[in-house]
Order: sequence, then structure tokens, then C-alpha cells
Amino acid sequence: MRIWSTVLMAVLLPAAGRAQAFQFRSPAPEVTAATAVWQVSSQPIVVQGLVYLPTRDYRLFDGQVMTQVGIYQGVPIYADTTLEVYSLVYVPVGGQRMRTYERMRDRELAGTTGSRSPSFPVRSPSLPAAEERVAGTAGAIVPSAVGPMSIVAAPNAVLPTRTTVESIRRPSGTNGIWLYFNGGRYYSAGAAVPFSPDRFTLVGQHEGFPVYRDKNGNANEIWVAVINGGGPVAPYVKR
Repeated sequence: MRIWSTVLMAVLLPAAGRAQAFQFRSPAPEVTAATAVWQVSSQPIVVQGLVYLPTRDYRLFDGQVMTQVGIYQGVPIYADTTLEVYSLVYVPVGGQRMRTYERMRDRELAGTTGSRSPSFPVRSPSLPAAEERVAGTAGAIVPSAVGPMSIVAAPNAVLPTRTTVESIRRPSGTNGIWLYFNGGRYYSAGAAVPFSPDRFTLVGQHEGFPVYRDKNGNANEIWVAVINGGGPVAPYVKR
């Protein structure tokens, strides 16, 4: 009898271990940006107040290491928990394919390379960060003086015109992802969670997507469905 008990435990314990290992696997994304204009036209995206630029790199979804870190225009955004935080995010583009978006390595990341070789040039720590401007506006780039000097213009010299550029301002903590609902502005406050009718109650809609409140939550917090039909809901907080 003891021999049979030992054999039975040897058979059952590995199976239980495997079940525990896969217990927290992230589900595959149900919404993709395959036809989204911003993804097709390779526009930058904003996730948790940081700007990420599109790359040509793609990888397959891996629920063992990928977890949802935000939502951009209704599309769930993922990060690899084994890589440097806030360096790369992944956008689902159809099937199991995820497009890589990378944060520019400037400011506090200047002079570093992170978990992998960056797709964009690494700014030197000795170089000042580019001046931020409001998105969609033009500003002049004027070289700063490096020491006392005088410039004498030649007679009838034609001074070159100053170059103007348009740039996207790096969002701060108060101007990240937000939406209007019932006359108030609500800001993204974390990753989406599975919808539960026992926890959430319907309070309205935002652009066709159901809006809920947590029955035991804060009155200034709402939960917006990522997809219609009982999918995940993402938290937003009124400020």
C-alpha cells in the first residue's frame, strides 16, 4: 500500500507544479491596432505619461513575461517584465504579433543602452535635453553661446533664416492619457482588470464603450470597457 501511495504522489505532484507555473499567464490581447491609423502611419504613442516611438521590430505575444501596462486609444499596451522598466512597450497588431515601441534614451536615460541595443541614437549625458514645446506648435532653435564672442556681419550679408521644427511635448503626470465623462476629465490610473458584474455597475457610455463604477470604490473613479461585450475594464480617476 505504501508503494502505491508513493507512486501516486510522484504522478500528481509534477502536474500540480505545472498548473501553478501557468496560473498567472497573461491572456492574449482581444483588441489590436492592426487597422488603427496611428499604428499604420507609425505615430508616437503615450503610455503612463511617456512618449514611445514605433520601431520595425515585431515579436510574438508571450503571456509568461508580458503584462498589460496601459491602454492607448482603446488598444491594450504590454511590457516585458524581464526587460528594463519604461524602455519598451508592445502593441498588438493582429494574431500573436506585437509591434515594439521604444522610448528615446535621453534625459535620465541619456548615455545608457538598457536591456538591448536601442533602435534610436543614444543622447550623450553632456548634451542638454531639447527644449519642450506644445505639440503642434512651431519654435525656433537658436544655438546657445559657448563663451564671450562678437560677430561682425559682412556688408550686405544675407543672414540665414532660423530653422523651425515641430515636436511632441513629453507628457507629464498631469497630461497623460485622459477622457471626458459627465463634464469631468478622468486620467488613466492603471492596467485593465477582468469585468465582473458583481463588482461593477453601469453608469453610462464613452464613445460607445460602457462606463462602470466599482460598487465599493471611490466616487471619483470610473472603469471603461476596453472592448464591448464583457471584456476587460480600465480604471480612470477624476482630477
